[in-house]
Amino acid sequence: MSLTSKTKKRSRRKKATTKFCKTCHQDILENEMRDMLMYKDTYHQLQVREYCKDHEVIYSNHKCKPHWCGDCDYLVNYEIEVQEG
Repeated sequence: MSLTSKTKKRSRRKKATTKFCKTCHQDILENEMRDMLMYKDTYHQLQVREYCKDHEVIYSNHKCKPHWCGDCDYLVNYEIEVQEG
């Protein structure tokens, strides 16, 4: 009795390593892995507000405003406006 094993070769598809947002040009997959600040997450919104509030307390002549991407909902940057006086 002859035993022959047939092995199937699996097709290995390479996972996408990058996926860029068309608006802000950030790597969305990298942001997910790094758990970057996202607008849809209420805890992340609280962290951003707290950071801006702390920054404005330390630098009383600064105004801090976060900028979120409209497409991927990740934090793009903080805009700091320096007021004279």
